[in-house]
Amino acid sequence: MPVPDPALPASTVSEPAGAIARVPEAAIQDAWVRGLFDPSALATTEGAAVEILTRGTLNTDSGPDVTGARLRIGGLLWAGDVEIHTTSAAWEAHGHHDDPAYNRVVLHVVLAADRRTGLLRRQEGSALPELVLLPHLHESLRSILRSFYLVPHTAPNCSARWREVPEDARRRWVEVLGVERLRQRAAALGRAFGTAPDLDRLLIARAFRALGYEANADAFETLAGRVDLGALRQRSGPEILDALHAAAGMADDGLFADGPPHPAPMRPEAWKRGGRPANAPRRRMAQAAAWLAPVGPLRRHAVDALAEALAVSTRAALDRLRPPTPDGTPALGRTRATRVLADAALPVLLLDAELRESPAREAAVLSAYHALPPVADRVTRRFAEAGLAPKSAAQAQGAHRLARDFCDEGRCARCAIGQALYPALAHA
Repeated sequence: MPVPDPALPASTVSEPAGAIARVPEAAIQDAWVRGLFDPSALATTEGAAVEILTRGTLNTDSGPDVTGARLRIGGLLWAGDVEIHTTSAAWEAHGHHDDPAYNRVVLHVVLAADRRTGLLRRQEGSALPELVLLPHLHESLRSILRSFYLVPHTAPNCSARWREVPEDARRRWVEVLGVERLRQRAAALGRAFGTAPDLDRLLIARAFRALGYEANADAFETLAGRVDLGALRQRSGPEILDALHAAAGMADDGLFADGPPHPAPMRPEAWKRGGRPANAPRRRMAQAAAWLAPVGPLRRHAVDALAEALAVSTRAALDRLRPPTPDGTPALGRTRATRVLADAALPVLLLDAELRESPAREAAVLSAYHALPPVADRVTRRFAEAGLAPKSAAQAQGAHRLARDFCDEGRCARCAIGQALYPALAHA
């Protein structure tokens, strides 16, 4: 039966109800992956025993909070994702009930129950098992939060005072850092590939890498380097897909029966499987084949094709990255297309603009960077909880740079927000 607004258990009666709503979701995620609770008597809100075999790992990208979990629920073994919220209502408030990417969530962990507890469903209609974590915590919320804020990679410690700095000033600083990060990426690509790199091949390699998600990023970049792009671009979409399968070690035949010799196929163990269906290697290869097919954006003059689409609009560039696949596999999703454009294409296009000394192309890249929506991940979620939710790809990348290069390194004296909060630092 659903659990409607239960009172806090006796062991946690000292925790005020109002404090529950103020607990950052990142702190609950941290408590789950670090195992800061008693696992011996866990049960879902329906009374099914929960045995944890593997808690999983935090997902730093878009999608469910924890991946790779293995749980026994009611005697049945489940492998998949875990989503973590303060209360049950957040599942629907965040739109997860309408998102097929969350159909692999095997357990919804909440700190405390509310009126929606026990009533949630996945996008495909199945009931979602839930676990209320609060009664099982080893320590008080106060102790857990103190530990959480002392661990690196959390939201900035000064965030409690952020309201003393105007929001537009905070966002300007984060955007400055975001643009700096994009320029750093472009410069790194230029150094790695020389003063006159093959930007088309570079763009394809970076796009393949972004397509591979975290688990298969290296494998997809290796795949891009193994195939003969010149030969591949002469073939039809289905032939390109067959060639990618062969080069990836997923087919018995060669790249082309009538073609030149080709490198040995990749080893099967190079590919990681078992994640979300949307990230299955074969599905991503079909989307990569669509890029190189006759109507794909990477078929001819890839850099120019995307630059021209970007000059029309950011939406046009995203649409170019989502052509129909040769085997009927669903086209690349808009969220992943956004990630490919922001993380892979824009740094290469900015390098191209700088090599051409073209202000117009550079302006189009930067305009798209500020127009692209942010893709949620662990860092951006923590900044959102701290009161600075990124509103663009530029702000999201700026949040990453602020966390990594300033907050985690304790460089408050070099941070514009830190200087505003602690004026003495500006002269340190």
